[in-house]
Amino acid sequence: MSDMPERTCAGCRKKGEKEEFIRFVMFDGKPFPDIKGTLPGRGFNVCPRKDCIKKFVKKQFKEKISHEAVVEETLKQLKNYLLSLLSVAHKSRITIVGQDNIKKMKPEEGTLFISKNLSRKTAENLKRYGTTVIDGIFSSEEIGNALKKETEIGTVFVKPLGIGKKIEITGKKLKSLLE
Repeated sequence: MSDMPERTCAGCRKKGEKEEFIRFVMFDGKPFPDIKGTLPGRGFNVCPRKDCIKKFVKKQFKEKISHEAVVEETLKQLKNYLLSLLSVAHKSRITIVGQDNIKKMKPEEGTLFISKNLSRKTAENLKRYGTTVIDGIFSSEEIGNALKKETEIGTVFVKPLGIGKKIEITGKKLKSLLE
């Protein structure tokens, strides 16, 4: 553990570091995911898992709010934030775009985005190139748009430098919530 203060999940009561959780703040009487961690107000830390969000919503709102709606909004916010981070990473030149370019490098730490349009055989062959793999969540069009390309992009690798580390942490939260 580092010198960071410990946080506790408002659902399962697990303790951990800030980066392990999704922070929620109250907005119009409902929990809103504060993915960037910048919104004002009392925050609730919750593990990025559906069952923890369900427990949190049940404890705090006594069945007045649908936990499914909170999960859906959280997924939407995580996906949008991840695509915006991917855009910044590409501008920062810490990305490798396209399966042929990725296959030329040796497997290393980093986040690999594989579009849902890519063949499953190709996707399986590429998975060894990243320590965090975001597979089948985004379309090749969404990835292409994030990279400001006029074309669809099937796969992109992000080095774990600077913003790349934030991409990895956010990607792990998204994957965990989808499980």
